[in-house]
Parts: sequence; structure tokens; C-alpha cells
Amino acid sequence: MRTLFVTLAAAIGVGGCVPTTYETLALSCSDYIGKPISARIAAWGPPRTVYRISPTQIGYVFESKQTAFIGGEPYYTVNYMVGADKHRTPIRKVTTICSGVFVVNALSDATPVTERIVVDVIAK
Repeated sequence: MRTLFVTLAAAIGVGGCVPTTYETLALSCSDYIGKPISARIAAWGPPRTVYRISPTQIGYVFESKQTAFIGGEPYYTVNYMVGADKHRTPIRKVTTICSGVFVVNALSDATPVTERIVVDVIAK
């Protein structure tokens, strides 16, 4: 009975050292609303297409794909008979795809790009 109790206590103690799982990180295209379109162009390059939606609105069509590798953080397990062991969390590939039409207000074509603020995002 004593051996069962010690084994159970050791299993619970080691279970607390299990690494946490990470959720997939995703950037929403709607995070760009209220920011100038020039920042978006500077970050991801020129848009695929630019067209006039109405006399006061212009649509910028962007498609972007970003890949990041998440994980690899060290964590330790302790075995009091042997010592501490260093492990690493699994490395996972996370891909974020953002494509859609970024709508900006522009009363004329002479409005500078730095003053064109994103007012809506139409996802594809």
C-alpha cells in the first residue's frame, strides 16, 4: 500500500511539469482598420490590385501568407533518483493567411497614401 501511495504521489508531482499547449496564433485582417494603408503596403509590399469601389472609396486587394515556427521552449522534469532532465516543447509550424480587400476613403486620386485610412476589410 505504501508503494502505491509513493508511486501515485510521484506521478502527480511529475504531471505538474508537463509543458503547456500553445494555441495557434492568428492575426485578423480586421486589426488593420483605423490604420493608414501605407503601413500595410510598407509591411507586405504592393497590393495585388487597386480599384475604385465608389467615388469616395478605393479597394486594395492583398494576399499574404506568413509562416512562423512556435515551440522549442525548455522545460524540466525532476527525478529525485537521477536528477533533473531538460526537455523541449515540440516545434510546430503555424501559417497565417490574410487575404481580402482593404477599403479606404479617398475623395480624389491626389490624396496621399499616408492619409488613406482603412475603414473596412472585406475577406475573401
